[in-house]
Amino acid sequence: MMRAEQNTRNLLQQAAQPFNIIEEFAALNPKRKILLCDHLFFEGPATFEKTVQLLWPESTASDSNKLEKFLVLLRKTAV
Repeated sequence: MMRAEQNTRNLLQQAAQPFNIIEEFAALNPKRKILLCDHLFFEGPATFEKTVQLLWPESTASDSNKLEKFLVLLRKTAV
């Protein structure tokens, strides 16, 4: 019973935290990260935005732009 209560508390705490697209991206498995980067850098921004929306239905256009800028910055600094 106590474990169920703790799980419920943890879920409520997570729900209370604001959505952070960068943290969500970091939590993805590598294949999905590569998919997002491929869509951004090779398929184009429209495909990238649709993929972001598919992975995170609660995301907004602002979240998509933030992730796009983050990935472009990562790409520039990796070279």
